[in-house]
Amino acid sequence: MNVNDLKSEKVKVVIAGDEVEVKTSDPVKDTLTRILQEKGIDSFTILVDGAEVTSTNDLPETFAGHEIEVERYVKAG
Repeated sequence: MNVNDLKSEKVKVVIAGDEVEVKTSDPVKDTLTRILQEKGIDSFTILVDGAEVTSTNDLPETFAGHEIEVERYVKAG
């Protein structure tokens, strides 16, 4: 195994403007749930490969091959 192999096993996801490094093999739903709870974010929008995901059933199993971003949702008013 070389250094490049190790780098490709991790990806960065953007959560409320912050980059967070995760393993490509990590489960998306469980990992995002944990990170969002740690950050105290309870209203959010998830984008997978640029498209909004409206159901957790539509999330990919792992982060491998996907660009994932979580935006904080703030209701106007």
